[in-house]
Amino acid sequence: MPGDTKLETADELWDLYNDLERLKGYKYTQPIVSDSGINNEKFHMELPYEEIKQIVEDCRDKFMSAVPKDEKTSLRWEHVGSTSIKGMPGAMMPDALLIVPQFPPSKGVIQAFLDSGYYFSSSSGLDPKDLWWFLVFTDGLLKDHKLTVHVVTEDNRAANMLLDTRDMCRAEEWAFNDYKEAKVAAAKSATFPEYKKGKGANSKLLAMLREKYKFNQ
Repeated sequence: MPGDTKLETADELWDLYNDLERLKGYKYTQPIVSDSGINNEKFHMELPYEEIKQIVEDCRDKFMSAVPKDEKTSLRWEHVGSTSIKGMPGAMMPDALLIVPQFPPSKGVIQAFLDSGYYFSSSSGLDPKDLWWFLVFTDGLLKDHKLTVHVVTEDNRAANMLLDTRDMCRAEEWAFNDYKEAKVAAAKSATFPEYKKGKGANSKLLAMLREKYKFNQ
């Protein structure tokens, strides 16, 4: 089934974000067709952590430079996901959070995404107030891969689960090993969606965090 029409102005997106029922059903897709034969769903046992970390920081700086000056201090950018954990295997598709003071994000923030080359795809199936913006890389190490930025408020459960997963894997050996083993086992699945589902289903760490943030209720 074809997706929805791409929304390309801050006003259109602002109106969408202020209509939660419409937002829940909205989904724009923009598949990446590589002209170089790059498989962006490939599972890597060794990710280039420092290089990806620098790319995500560069994306942060470029985005923040486009944000209105009076809004910059109210925003917080966090690199999350497997590429934010040194030594963690996974796909070379980085994730970040943009934590905003309130929902919906301001028109200034929305315009900064548009001016920085991002497009809005959809909200999370778990929470319509978790907004998914994508940036497609057209050259360099991450050519034909994309950065996902989750735009959330600081009380968003999914965002806090991502932060806890990162911080516990960085600080606690059992958490790192548990998540790594779950990901490696899931990577043996036939498809990328099965991998995404499987890595969460078999991790004690993620099960504990789902309970903490009441995702099982």
